[in-house]
Amino acid sequence: MKKIPEKTLTALKILLLITGVWFCISETEAVKTAVSGALGRCINIIIPSLYAMMTVSALVIKSGLTSKFPKPFKFVGRFLFGMNENSFPIFLFSMFAGYPAGAKMLCTGYSGGKISKKSAGLLMGICFGAGPAFIFGCISGQLYSSSLAGKIILISTVSANVILAFFVSFFLRRDSEIQKNAPNSFSITGEMLTECVISGGKTIAEICFMIIAFSVFTAMLDTYGIISAAADVFSKISGLSHDISAEFLPAFLDITAVNALPENNYSLLPYLCALTSFGGICVIFQISAVVSGKLSLKPLILLRTIAAILSFIICRSIMPFMMRNEVISASAAAVKTYKAPSPVPSLLIILMTFMLMCEYGNLIKCNKKQQNKI
Repeated sequence: MKKIPEKTLTALKILLLITGVWFCISETEAVKTAVSGALGRCINIIIPSLYAMMTVSALVIKSGLTSKFPKPFKFVGRFLFGMNENSFPIFLFSMFAGYPAGAKMLCTGYSGGKISKKSAGLLMGICFGAGPAFIFGCISGQLYSSSLAGKIILISTVSANVILAFFVSFFLRRDSEIQKNAPNSFSITGEMLTECVISGGKTIAEICFMIIAFSVFTAMLDTYGIISAAADVFSKISGLSHDISAEFLPAFLDITAVNALPENNYSLLPYLCALTSFGGICVIFQISAVVSGKLSLKPLILLRTIAAILSFIICRSIMPFMMRNEVISASAAAVKTYKAPSPVPSLLIILMTFMLMCEYGNLIKCNKKQQNKI
């Protein structure tokens, strides 16, 4: 009997794969439009917002900087959240660094013996945040004429993480596993910096390719009417119109697609807070690619679902107070859409990272040959 669900799941995967192949063959124009739009979002938003953070996050962990935090911070982390000197800085940093940064730092810490596997799995559910660059650039900057919306989203998502951290602390305190091989010294070398730059480039590439793939997947669902059918259900549950629901669901799959939502619609702000806190399906897959099976994703999915509900409630609670002096004029509203001045810097970053990866690979081969000769 246990084999029936497995066979059913396998059959669904095969059916989905065949459908995807047929869609790419038969709907070439829709595929081209989806890939073009996703690539534009990657070049203009994702790379400028996250590339530096991916490199810095790896460097923070590998260098041992987390162990050099002042003692008061270590005490607060241990007393309030049950986090050790390595995990508490990651928690603080990840909420403002961008979605995959927290997972990447935790994986680096776990691989380096600084965080136990159990703690890293739990922490991955709260070391999670869109970051101000993404919130103000990709979400509020595209949809609202005031930066207040971005502030509300940031406060709601961070507050949800802090509340969750209190509950997770009960489980973290029970984790008695000690990593004895964790180095506490601080060191930055040229080789370490090069490795972190290459690692950041690989992570960004994985994120961008995942966004492009999800864009095609969303286009397929839309073409075959699945988005419309799901919008009917979501409209009945949420009370939103069918048109708005149909534009909101692609953003649930890939949060970078929020630019299709109506502009200056503050009734959508609680839903945007919930979506930002959850991250979307594409972000879950991005983190899955980052952890590469080293850590379980079950705590992440559960905690992010709870965080989405908390963010929604917090946003609805603080909106009347934060927006009491905000005057919105539909006729005068002018949304300032975020756009990078030019895609050239992002393309140059990609090119230089690729060249660095090639040169670093050749250098490692040369060193191995010299060692073998010796």
